[in-house]
Amino acid sequence: MSYPQAYPEPAPAARSNRVYTNFAVYKGGAAMNFKVIKPSWEYRADGALAMKDAGVALLEFAPAQQGSGTAPGERRYDWENKTNIALSPAELGDLIDIIGGGGAGKNIYHDPNKGRAGEGTEGKSLSMNPGTRGVKEVYLNLMHKVRGQPDKKVSVSLSAGEMVVLRRLSEYVIPYLLGFDEIFQYDGGADAGPSDGLGADWARPISNDAAPVAMPTSAPF
Repeated sequence: MSYPQAYPEPAPAARSNRVYTNFAVYKGGAAMNFKVIKPSWEYRADGALAMKDAGVALLEFAPAQQGSGTAPGERRYDWENKTNIALSPAELGDLIDIIGGGGAGKNIYHDPNKGRAGEGTEGKSLSMNPGTRGVKEVYLNLMHKVRGQPDKKVSVSLSAGEMVVLRRLSEYVIPYLLGFDEIFQYDGGADAGPSDGLGADWARPISNDAAPVAMPTSAPF
């Protein structure tokens, strides 16, 4: 399948197998990006391939710039001042449950420095709550606290259509975040490797059925 090119095709030596994609939600007060970070892999002493870290879904939030206008085409967002949170597959399950009408809201808390120096000095809290006005919607509220700095708080509401898209994306990517696709793709050959590029000459052609890929390659929990 061919794709329209926004830029001239690079020379073979300069090409990359990275693919960038995201699902964006734009609202009057803030915008949100939904991205995917693939799992990482390593070879064990017996030569078997094992997952090192599961993949995550990255939610990025950016506040609207002051004075950027209220009409959709006039809005501008401060992505340089964005904040984010990385959701594990199980936490994505919580999001799917809320979107599907699974009762009361849920809250997810992350300490980016947990188990390291600085533990307890920073925290990210994502609350997910269904609408209360009889309208089918979900509110995502992210609070980012760093000791000695002003708190960052940003909120995005999801419409019925946005909820459907986010739920379908989440359900689709969870098996890939857990690496189950590699059970059927990896044959254990000398040059074989998983979809993050491990292995000598291994490569999988990109198709419409390929797992979604996005960068960055590390999770800012």
